[in-house]
Amino acid sequence: MKKILIFAALTGLGYGLANAQDRVVATVNNARITASEISHKMWWQYSAQALSELIDEKLLLEEAARLKVSYDAKEVTKRFEALSAGYKDKSEFENNIKSVGWTAADVQELLKRQLLIKNAIIAAKNITASDAEIKAFFEQNKEKLGKPASFKLRQIFVSSKAQAEEAALSLAAGADFAKLAGLKSTDENLRKKNGDIGSVLKTNLTPEIEKALSALAPGQYTGPVATGNGYSIFKLESSTPGEPAKLTDALKAELKTGLISQAVTQKLPELTAELRRKANIEIAR
Repeated sequence: MKKILIFAALTGLGYGLANAQDRVVATVNNARITASEISHKMWWQYSAQALSELIDEKLLLEEAARLKVSYDAKEVTKRFEALSAGYKDKSEFENNIKSVGWTAADVQELLKRQLLIKNAIIAAKNITASDAEIKAFFEQNKEKLGKPASFKLRQIFVSSKAQAEEAALSLAAGADFAKLAGLKSTDENLRKKNGDIGSVLKTNLTPEIEKALSALAPGQYTGPVATGNGYSIFKLESSTPGEPAKLTDALKAELKTGLISQAVTQKLPELTAELRRKANIEIAR
């Protein structure tokens, strides 16, 4: 979607420049850069790729018509709403697409074509995702699909190993971790929050830190650990165990959609190549 909108913007700009007077838009050490130079450069950079993509789209839509595939209007609406949800409000979204010469109807038409093409590939290549394939994928990715363990942490971060060792000695002597983090941390946010960094997923930690934290009981803390451009000491406030994934109907439907989409992406070049071989394509020179 983004690529298409960008190309639309560039095409519109190139058209405007080509139809404007050959005015100077910049100078570099008295050397002029004109509007026509920009237009010509844009044409050579982007036209071949755009033409190829448009040819493929025409062929795929013809195949969709031949196979009599349809699209789900509710899915078009769902995807359109997902696109507009990334903006502050409806007006901002409409102004953004308007800036490249598009309307809401144009975007919805694009989404419709995308769904028709996807369904044409599914039909032409007999793409399915059987229960056995879904279960096999689930078993291979069970750990990733589950909910990972998390640690609720406080952190003291300092610039040097010597500062970290000094903080560790203070803790060993009975210093309160939160107060020490508020006093000694060189990171402003850690000082403000007395070292509280909230819950961190196990999967987001380096193996070294994850191993050190897994060996702690709540209330204990690590020794100095190299992190980024300094050293840290972590205190384990609490831990939440992970939850293994379960192949529910909802997850099964999600995995099926993902597997089919993956297969569509893989089969797209194959189908377009087949359609090109059968088509009569004439390119004006």
